[in-house]
Amino acid sequence: MQGNISRQIETSLKIASAVVFCIGSALIIPKVAHATEVLSSLAANNVRVIESNSQTLNTTNLNTKSSSDIYEPPNNGSPDSEHGTGTR
Repeated sequence: MQGNISRQIETSLKIASAVVFCIGSALIIPKVAHATEVLSSLAANNVRVIESNSQTLNTTNLNTKSSSDIYEPPNNGSPDSEHGTGTR
C-alpha cells in the first residue's frame, strides 16, 4: 500500500512539474522574443547613427578648431609664470 501511494505522489509530482514548466515557458518565451526584437532594432539604429556620424566627421575638416576651444592648463609655478618661479 505504501509503495503504491509513493508511486502516485511521484507520478503526480512529475505531471505537476511538467505542467508548471509548460505554463512558465508559455509566459516567458514571448517576453524574451520581444526583448530580443527590441534589442536588435536598437542595435541596428545605433549602427546607422554611428555610420552617419562617421560620414559627417569624414566630410568636415577637423583642423578648424579655434584656439579658444583648446584647453590650456594654468601656468602656476613655472619660471615664466607671473605667480613665481615654482621654488620656495
